[in-house]
Amino acid sequence: MGEIKSAIELAMERTKNLVMDEEEKRALAVKGTESKIRAVLRRYLEDMVEKDDVEKELGEIRGDEALKRSLLADLLVEKFDIQHDNTRLLQLFHMINGGLEQSLKKELEMLQKQFAEEMEKREMIIRERIMDNLKETGITGSGIEPNIAEWDAWKEELEEVGNTFQRRVTEWKNRLKGTTD
Repeated sequence: MGEIKSAIELAMERTKNLVMDEEEKRALAVKGTESKIRAVLRRYLEDMVEKDDVEKELGEIRGDEALKRSLLADLLVEKFDIQHDNTRLLQLFHMINGGLEQSLKKELEMLQKQFAEEMEKREMIIRERIMDNLKETGITGSGIEPNIAEWDAWKEELEEVGNTFQRRVTEWKNRLKGTTD
């Protein structure tokens, strides 16, 4: 009489000769570590945990410390956006490799400050242009406050300045990646 096998026994029989090589094991470990670091970083950026908690959680992730620092650097670089406030992101740069990236961090802070100052100047110019255009069409008064974010002229300026600064940020990102590899 034939033997009846469970689904688990059948699955075990079919997979008994499947074995991962070292490269596959390493890739799986890297992916798992990256996933854990990404989760910690996401919770931090969403203001769910504080910096000290991030340090503790990252310390609890098992794996090669150099790999963890490299993955963290890649994720920080990936998350950086010149057009948004990166204050919380910048607070984590000290964890990458001690003080090595401090000069790059300062450069990035300066770059973001320059971007904000340039956008402030451009906003004043665009605001004046918009007010002049409104005045020409007969719309005047002290209560007029245009929603500058909705005007095409502002969107074009934002894109132009954003592209210029984004090239500088890309150069910065490439240099940072070079220091963590």
